[in-house]
Amino acid sequence: IGKVNNPGRFAINTEIDVLQALAMAGGLNPFAKEKEVRIFRKAGAKTDIFMFNYDQVSLGEKLEQNIALKRGDVIVVR
Repeated sequence: IGKVNNPGRFAINTEIDVLQALAMAGGLNPFAKEKEVRIFRKAGAKTDIFMFNYDQVSLGEKLEQNIALKRGDVIVVR
């Protein structure tokens, strides 16, 4: 959700990572804050938040941010 070109829900039948999910959503729109992407993952009663810096990952840097997504994860692009 947020500042991507085609926000919404996507049915995923295979394992994908954050960068692939953003591509499925049509990429970031011109107003997106590339360094402020967050992935929210429910873990029981708590929610884990993972940070994702699109600029770094797209340059091949700090690729550990490009985590594999799990069912129910929500990506928020500010």
